[in-house]
Amino acid sequence: MRSFAYLALAAAAAAGCGDSAAPTLPLDSERDASVDPDGGIFGDGSAGDGGSDGGSDGGPSPDGGLDGGLPDGGDGGMDGGAACNTSALCPSCPDPDLLCDEENPCSVGEVCLPTGCGDLARCFVIGAGACEIDADCGDPEYACNPSIKRCLRTAPGCTDSNDCVPGFACESNVCIDRRVPCQSGSDCPHGYACWFASPDQRFCRRMTRPCSDDLDCLALGVPCGDVEGDGLGECMPSLDPNSQDPVSCSNTQCTDEETPICEVTVDGTAAVCGRFGLCTSSGDCAVGFECRDLWGDARRECVLSAGSCVDSSDCVPREVCATPRAGGSPRCSAGASM
Repeated sequence: MRSFAYLALAAAAAAGCGDSAAPTLPLDSERDASVDPDGGIFGDGSAGDGGSDGGSDGGPSPDGGLDGGLPDGGDGGMDGGAACNTSALCPSCPDPDLLCDEENPCSVGEVCLPTGCGDLARCFVIGAGACEIDADCGDPEYACNPSIKRCLRTAPGCTDSNDCVPGFACESNVCIDRRVPCQSGSDCPHGYACWFASPDQRFCRRMTRPCSDDLDCLALGVPCGDVEGDGLGECMPSLDPNSQDPVSCSNTQCTDEETPICEVTVDGTAAVCGRFGLCTSSGDCAVGFECRDLWGDARRECVLSAGSCVDSSDCVPREVCATPRAGGSPRCSAGASM
């Protein structure tokens, strides 16, 4: 039986805003991480189609205790017979061996979250890196779990979005669902690509996630670099992704004042010199643009002035504050229709 990590998930405020809720299920340094491996980092809120989390590989150990399966994309096969209704976020039914609920919890290092296919939830891998000993984790708020050889957070909350499953953002120390469903890259705003995390997860993923080396960007298929020269690493495609040893695009490579910064292409595989991308100040941007942190990870980007949101905390879960592909000022983007 898997160690229990089931959470009710994330719409952050009762009024329909994306303001972060207080962390749930706090985990202190003396508590066994196998009981609550996510450490209370996921926001509390609605489940089902609207819940919270963000698509990674499913759990490595299938649970044999689930009844039935998903014949012809039908019933979810849990004890309650939850229906599998596909959506733009969840285009195919999840593997029945990975489904989870309170009676079929997840392994250590995973969390049970809604998939977007009806009321079905499955196990998703939470953040943190590989390790052999605690010192490998490099942060006193993490400890190395010897059974899975991964760093697990021992303090409540999150430090950055790498503590969350892909598709979630760390906002006010809580992981909030920012999986924007997509069918192609054109459904995603600037700086995002339509990411097929698994057959049952397809959403817009922000490309410029924090990184310390190329390994952190392996899932995105791009190198790690310091795009805007502020000393912080982020994943970013190359201007020449087909070269033998592609390197991350740097704003120093973009010398035209009309297109002064690295911009991710619609498919996320390459960069071009454009107007929508990372910056340190408005002086890095084209005329009429300002430099703002829309994601909340201290990585600012060039956007047109004004707009209907300041950052993603102004948006409901499964929306992000970003610049639409069609252009204009930042607004809450919901991607493809569910």
